[in-house]
Amino acid sequence: MKRSLSLVLLFSLAACNLDDAGSGTAGGVVTAPPDDGPPAIIGTTSGDNPFPWNRYFVTEFDPADVQRIRSLSGFVANSFGFNLRVTAHPVFRGGGRIVRSHPLVAARLDYALSTGLTGAGQTVSMIDDGIRLSHDQFSGKTIHTSGGAPASGDFHGTAVASVLAGNGTNGGTLGFAPGADLHQGYLNYATSVSWSTLGNHMRDAAQIGAIVSNNSWGLADKTVQNSDMGSFLWATRPYVSGLRTFAKDGVIVFALQNDYNATSASLMAALPLGAPDLEANWISVINVIPEFDDTGIRDAIRVSTACLETARFCMAANGQIKVAAQSSDSSYQIGVGASFAAPQVAGSIALLAEAFPELSAAQLRDRLLATADNGFFTHDFVHEFAPGITHGYNAEFGHGFLDLRSALLPIGQAIVPMADGGFVDLGTAAITAGAAVGDGLSQALAAVDILTTDQLYGSFSVSGAVLAGTDRREDPAAAALMAVLRTDMGGNRHAMNAAIRGGGDLAGYRNAWRDQSGAELLGGEIVPLTAPQGDLGAALVTGNATTGLSLHRRFDLAWGQAQVGLTTMRTDGTILGIGQPGNADDISSVTNALHIDVAAGLSPVTALRMTAEIGIATGDGAGLLSNLGALSYDRVGLAVAQADVRKAGDVLSIFVRQPIGITRGSARMDLPVQLTNGQVRFASHDISLAPVARQLDLGLAYQVPVSRAGNLSVGLMHSRNDGNITGQSAISGFVGMQFSF
Repeated sequence: MKRSLSLVLLFSLAACNLDDAGSGTAGGVVTAPPDDGPPAIIGTTSGDNPFPWNRYFVTEFDPADVQRIRSLSGFVANSFGFNLRVTAHPVFRGGGRIVRSHPLVAARLDYALSTGLTGAGQTVSMIDDGIRLSHDQFSGKTIHTSGGAPASGDFHGTAVASVLAGNGTNGGTLGFAPGADLHQGYLNYATSVSWSTLGNHMRDAAQIGAIVSNNSWGLADKTVQNSDMGSFLWATRPYVSGLRTFAKDGVIVFALQNDYNATSASLMAALPLGAPDLEANWISVINVIPEFDDTGIRDAIRVSTACLETARFCMAANGQIKVAAQSSDSSYQIGVGASFAAPQVAGSIALLAEAFPELSAAQLRDRLLATADNGFFTHDFVHEFAPGITHGYNAEFGHGFLDLRSALLPIGQAIVPMADGGFVDLGTAAITAGAAVGDGLSQALAAVDILTTDQLYGSFSVSGAVLAGTDRREDPAAAALMAVLRTDMGGNRHAMNAAIRGGGDLAGYRNAWRDQSGAELLGGEIVPLTAPQGDLGAALVTGNATTGLSLHRRFDLAWGQAQVGLTTMRTDGTILGIGQPGNADDISSVTNALHIDVAAGLSPVTALRMTAEIGIATGDGAGLLSNLGALSYDRVGLAVAQADVRKAGDVLSIFVRQPIGITRGSARMDLPVQLTNGQVRFASHDISLAPVARQLDLGLAYQVPVSRAGNLSVGLMHSRNDGNITGQSAISGFVGMQFSF
């Protein structure tokens, strides 16, 4: 029995094309800002997209855009140090303590604004005393008023309005919804409350479509513990009716009291405890000073009361902030209190409403609470916002600190809806394609913005390229070497040497870098059916999912040989290597191919060989793949081989080839593009399946006897656009030695 011992060495060096380094894409999302002007909107669709309103999908934030927001003068103005004194506070009582306050950074407003969000198109409402409407911070806004507020304004109302919607003009401050319009319901703190008037203010706000109502006020000494909630709600029926009208399509935000030592929550901030139907659209807010870095809140000092009875619908923000003052159109000072924490939360609702136009007000509220940073305290309770989405909270800090960065990211697992009613997880390939497609599918899909949703009903626009995956390619060096080692290396070398010198089948000769046929692309193995009958031959194509028949005929020509073959194959699960996980059972294809091999002797020891194949695949798609047209493909190669180059019996081949690639064909894909009233709308797109750039290989193979029983095989190949992927290059090679004994 003849046995063999093989020693092998493989190597592969790959390099990507760096021509596109630094382009403005991240996770399939355009992030490059213009050279000047406002920050670019992440994910803005092109002008010809018929569904441009699902605008924001943030898988990562562009650091340059974030830094640009941080350098705005209004942002810089809100990074300051001062001596904070709070009566009866365990930390800030007496002479107080110097604190550093960065409220906008702590809330991650820089990340939100870096995406282009400003609250544009939204109206934010507030119940408060007078606003100095001529102040720089309100220039350019549409401002609605309910009630007879003084034209000169008051400090509290002006300050709260600037935190809520200040436009950042002249660098005095920067509001949380700088692009939003404003509604004011006037409340005169010097007179008794008219509940009918306040109810009308709420109805006015609802009528003009305000998304949020900020309330930085309360009733002195009225808490949950010392009040009869039922009697109060009855006595204030006109106001409660107005609250209910507004809460149908808006979020109500209330500041809790500033008393650090309070043991019960302010009655006004806690109204949902007596009117449970309001809770789904209600947030109460406390004031804390956080210690944080870019990863999150590490610790916090509470300045105001705790959340207490309102904990289930409560969160925190940093109420130590630069505010506009009413003394002039350009005056500012530092504001301290929950009054200035609440409008940060209210302004954030406006940003989310701009980002997620399909969400209801209650869903926006849930999104803000469910993403609050709660990593710095112990959770005593857990609230479930949606199946699988829970959030821990406690009586002191509620759900935690305002975190706009997290509120804009997908919550839980993001999914892509499918037209057949199913879905795929974002990050999981919905369509896979092999080397015949290369990056053609992903590049074609990249031109389409599709819809994805998360577990809190947020809808996002993301590049369709996220749907495309690439099948793993067999290492070309390993495949070439294994093809050699599976044969008797010495016998194979001898046959090739003889064929080149005119003693064998020159048309059938192939070098160690064996061209992959269409049958092999589809996972088939060509098995001779019978011994060749003269110039005719037949073979079966067999594989896990591929079956077929191949016929070929050999011709002797005056100057060489030619071999012509026809192959027909049926493949289940893929079409030229294109498939959809989960729908493989519904996909099938038929491929017909013509292949031609031509060879000629150029000299007694030199031969030329050309090989080519063209094919057409037709089939049925499933899921995203439909209306498949005929897919055509081809391959071509040219090799020059010489025998007895350095030693009798050796063979040197130098070749250039273009491996299999689709040349023409597309698939109709019904892609999700819009969410309206909870219903996903799909649009049909014809997606090209041809690679943008074809692979081109240049290589050599050398086989030589090294002893009576030993044979050496060496190969080296450079591939441009490797795997039919634009700009990707690779160098691969092998060294193999076989001893027979």
